[in-house]
Amino acid sequence: MSQTSSPFQGMSLYSQLGERKYLTSSERKKFLAALCVIKNPAERTFCEMIHWTGCRPSEALALTAINIDLDESMVIIRSLKKRGRLKGKHFRPVPVPSEFARRLDTVHGIRDAQASARGGDALPLWPFGRTKGWRLVRSVMDAAGLSGVKSNARGLRHALGVHAAVMHVPETRLQTWLGHASLETTSIYVAASGPEDRAIAARMWGV
Repeated sequence: MSQTSSPFQGMSLYSQLGERKYLTSSERKKFLAALCVIKNPAERTFCEMIHWTGCRPSEALALTAINIDLDESMVIIRSLKKRGRLKGKHFRPVPVPSEFARRLDTVHGIRDAQASARGGDALPLWPFGRTKGWRLVRSVMDAAGLSGVKSNARGLRHALGVHAAVMHVPETRLQTWLGHASLETTSIYVAASGPEDRAIAARMWGV
């Protein structure tokens, strides 16, 4: 009997050569520290958005002021990868640090834009395309000394997933934050091993 393959079968946080596809906690800190390489604050927040929410570049570029809940420090992301009747109609709220939410307001004038927006007239926070978005992220990666398959927006997305799993965020909550259709996809982060395990191993070794 033939078996139906899962659309997520074979997904891994490592390349075929065993290269890690996600940033470790220390590498995420290097990425944040290197954000100063982007001189335009309105472009710097684009990279921060992907870092803090794990959203895809296309999802970040679709954000407007009405998608930012400043009072609750939440970003309401339209899940662009959904299929069928949910395509383009599914939104997921993702919490961000209050400091970042305040910076979004300062840089992009969120409250003023929300007050003046009428219906769907709100403009995107970042009026550029995916190519420029990719270049911005890559410039920060280069400044941070990060390279390889992990040095891109997907590496930041995977990094958030692994970090959340290490911090014991419930799988179902992480599934919501990342917009996964299946919990099977989210489980790859829970099963992640590697540099993030060293703190646990150090306690085991007593060093």
